[in-house]
Amino acid sequence: MQILNLCHEISLPEEMIAQIPTVLAKFDMAKLFPHIKSLTIQGEEDAAYNSLLAIFDNTDPAGIKMLTAQLCAALQTRGNYAQQGICDKIFIDTMKCFTRFILEHFGTYDRYHFDRGWWAWRQLSMRIVRLGVLEFELMKEGYISVHIPSDAVMTNDALSESYDIAKSFYTPHGSPEIRCCTWLLSPALKEILPAGSRILNFQKDYEIFELIPESNYFMRWVFNKEYGDVSGDIAQLPEDTSLQRGVKKLLLEGKTVGDARGRYIERGKL
Repeated sequence: MQILNLCHEISLPEEMIAQIPTVLAKFDMAKLFPHIKSLTIQGEEDAAYNSLLAIFDNTDPAGIKMLTAQLCAALQTRGNYAQQGICDKIFIDTMKCFTRFILEHFGTYDRYHFDRGWWAWRQLSMRIVRLGVLEFELMKEGYISVHIPSDAVMTNDALSESYDIAKSFYTPHGSPEIRCCTWLLSPALKEILPAGSRILNFQKDYEIFELIPESNYFMRWVFNKEYGDVSGDIAQLPEDTSLQRGVKKLLLEGKTVGDARGRYIERGKL
């Protein structure tokens, strides 16, 4: 079965893989297929996701139905990659987002669950592709937006390779400007991280043009809290890593991290 082969190719947890044949066997594909196909078509994906959400209404507590439907769509996406001459490695690297999302949820709640269907349609419709350690998205405004996967190991060489691949990949679109909006670009991190930090190393490739101090998305990635959740006693936040200790120190001092927007400028041209 193609879908199970794909599950193994992207290293999906076995506990999730084991449930997929049963779920798939119960699918009314005549009803679902139009929505599944639309997940792969830019301009139709968001509506298709919401249609599937309505069909699975309150019957998909672990997200396995949505995961199965989106993996079915991924098989169509694989064909779209081939038609555009994009190598299968890029497809597999991109589709590993499903595994990453499930493992991120497990890391927070200690259970396997797929809760990122609202985002993964971007990978299915080829809006987002993973090129090396980073993900890239061609925006309707004409620039490329960088996304940093949670498993990205941001060494100098790895980052340079990703940007080089991206510049080649997007050449047919006129080599658009590369931008990034993330808490990882926050200047506040310079107060708490050592000079050799990979986060600060990532920042060196960007010229900041906007600060968003009110954003609290960093709480999700630093402390495994819900997106933007700043509730609770700051003093009780964990201090298991140097990053957690540093960010907690900032918060206790009445400061914050926020987000920053920057444009990519090659080193040596800053």
